[in-house]
Amino acid sequence: MRPEEKLRKKIKSILKVAQQPEERVVDQCGPVEFGLDLVMLKLDPFGQLRAFGMQIKVGNISCSKKKTNAKVKEIIGQLAVAFGKDVEVNGKAYRLDGFYVVTDGEINQFAREYISAACRGIRNLHFIDGQSLSEFFSKFGPKVSQFKET
Repeated sequence: MRPEEKLRKKIKSILKVAQQPEERVVDQCGPVEFGLDLVMLKLDPFGQLRAFGMQIKVGNISCSKKKTNAKVKEIIGQLAVAFGKDVEVNGKAYRLDGFYVVTDGEINQFAREYISAACRGIRNLHFIDGQSLSEFFSKFGPKVSQFKET
């Protein structure tokens, strides 16, 4: 299993355990993913399901003021494609309400700024780096070991 696939499955299993009955975590990774690895349907405070996309990367995401790299450009392209298409879950179409770029490595400030500037029209863009991801695993990961993924 590739490292990115392993990380995606680990995140998915933790999110599934933490969800409400109406909520969903859908694995979209594949040849026609449209820039999404995972889609989360989460209830908002008013009981409405909101869709959040997630792109998962392994390793550092970085660039400098003078030079960007293929990974940063790939993320920008994936975000543009993901927000241009509705996501279908259980026969219902959803427009993304937000997006998470997640890595087990670091995301430097220039990469955050570059991606955010290139994706100015994308609402609720969040970056989760390795430190935040480790905290997430520590907080919710032990609960997953009690359950088997279906």
